[in-house]
Amino acid sequence: MNNIEWQRPNLRPHVKRLSSAVSWRWRQRLAPRGALRRRVNRKVVMITGASSGIGAGLSHRLAMAGATVLLVARSIEKLQTTVEDIHAAGGRAHAYRCDLADLDSCDRLCEQLLAEHGSVDILVNNAGRSIRRSVMHSLDRFHDYQRTMQLNYFGAIRLAMNLIPAMQAHGGGHVINVSTMGVQSAPARFSAYLGSKSALEGWTLAAQNELVHTGVEFTLMNYPLVRTPMIAPTAIYRYVPAMSEQRAVDWLCNAIVTRPKRKVPAFGLASQVMYQILPKTSELIVNTSFQLLRDRPETAAPQAEEKKNVTRLRTDRRQRLE
Repeated sequence: MNNIEWQRPNLRPHVKRLSSAVSWRWRQRLAPRGALRRRVNRKVVMITGASSGIGAGLSHRLAMAGATVLLVARSIEKLQTTVEDIHAAGGRAHAYRCDLADLDSCDRLCEQLLAEHGSVDILVNNAGRSIRRSVMHSLDRFHDYQRTMQLNYFGAIRLAMNLIPAMQAHGGGHVINVSTMGVQSAPARFSAYLGSKSALEGWTLAAQNELVHTGVEFTLMNYPLVRTPMIAPTAIYRYVPAMSEQRAVDWLCNAIVTRPKRKVPAFGLASQVMYQILPKTSELIVNTSFQLLRDRPETAAPQAEEKKNVTRLRTDRRQRLE
């Protein structure tokens, strides 16, 4: 406690924020397109994972509303295609290649963006990695947990922490961290993915509580399953209800206008309430569904082969260095 000094809190930003929230909610309800344009016109919006899916759709929507969108992904070729489409429609967009799992790359990107644009008004941490694999099939794949944490958590907060000072200097900003309804419902076989998103949510809530009076606000987007390229490798998802990409973009646009602390579907809220009230029953339901869908034994062979390949590559690299 020696490094903390008592000071008088400033409550005026909270009163201003409350009145602003009411105003923007009414604008969103009465004229959503006009509200979005008023919110983002002439603003700089950075969107990660913008090469396809939700990120690409959001980039188009915000550019048409008057924002300057900064598209970030690993594939510069796909980004350039999206940027060209936006330019052809009369919008403003720029493409930036960045491996968000590399923290040095995140730092260089933020330094470049601040030098070129002065500040980023809205950061949408949309990029993410999902891995569907049970714990017992992950015992020799600890790198699954490292990869998800590196991108979904460390990369996301590294960008935010680089950009927040400039947001404060420009009078405020908005950080949107895309998460999952799985944090509330805890589906089986997603321990690596949910662990990284839970870490992101914990950081977001703490940062919001610390910085809200400075004008920097945070929103968590707890999406249900969305039909994007990320879920395509999981065959069972073809038969499971999922939100459309367009609806997912609508959610984000709504969040940009109204700036809620969290946006979560009703099923997610119900799952969280049930877990708090009847945790054993909730556990029984999820575990029973887990047992009904047995993991295929043949998946162990590719995993083992992949591990051998990784080990072989590391050995070859070590021998070349020697």
